[in-house]
Amino acid sequence: MDAITTLCGVEQDCVLTHDMQKNLGTIATPNPWENVFTSLKKGLGIGQYIRSINFHNTPAYRAEEYKRQLEFCQHYFSSVSEEDLESFLTTGQWHKDKPGLIPAFYNGYRNNFDVMKPLLERYGFVGWFFVPSEFVSTPPQLQRTFALEHTMRVLDEYEDARVALSWDEVRELDKHHVVASHTKTHSKISLELAEDLEREIVASQHDFVKELGHAVKSFAWLFGSEYGVHKEADKYLHEAGYRYLFSNFKIQKLV
Repeated sequence: MDAITTLCGVEQDCVLTHDMQKNLGTIATPNPWENVFTSLKKGLGIGQYIRSINFHNTPAYRAEEYKRQLEFCQHYFSSVSEEDLESFLTTGQWHKDKPGLIPAFYNGYRNNFDVMKPLLERYGFVGWFFVPSEFVSTPPQLQRTFALEHTMRVLDEYEDARVALSWDEVRELDKHHVVASHTKTHSKISLELAEDLEREIVASQHDFVKELGHAVKSFAWLFGSEYGVHKEADKYLHEAGYRYLFSNFKIQKLV
């Protein structure tokens, strides 16, 4: 097994409306849609699946809602570490009594750390934090402008200017959770331009090595396709040393 078909939760952006599909164009997959749904149905039937619930901003005023969600999930799902994911993708067998749950947090927002980290640890879940590395490196007074220029929404909830995670917070998350790359600049790139691929895939990994002291293992595109669709993109993923790719519908182990 080298891929998991992910299920969509209430915060998930991969449930596409008709208008969204028109804006994004055709989503390329290496296999027919029928195969995607057959894989999903099979996993559901035997309880061998991992559910990914995607979050972006997690403002404090919704903390009670997130608490109820995680409290509910605690009864029906197990936490997923990188080691758990590796085991599942390698053996095809899920070794816990309950299916796995990956709470995934995209865009490197400060409120992910402030609001969700304590709740995740309270209810025993490993959070997966997908961070655009340049957003975190941007000075606080410029972060709102950066976000607006790179299709990220920011909220008015802090007295100071910072809306992104700090690198100190990313390092703290790295101790007990999973830190992953969500590109360098959160830009929709051309898969035909080598400089775009180099910047968003490889240069992002360089940022994590510099700040964390090690490479991160997982990567998620902005509107990204699966592994196996674009050979050039796959080449840069390997060059950067990523092991897992999170795309719109699958978690794949790079081979």
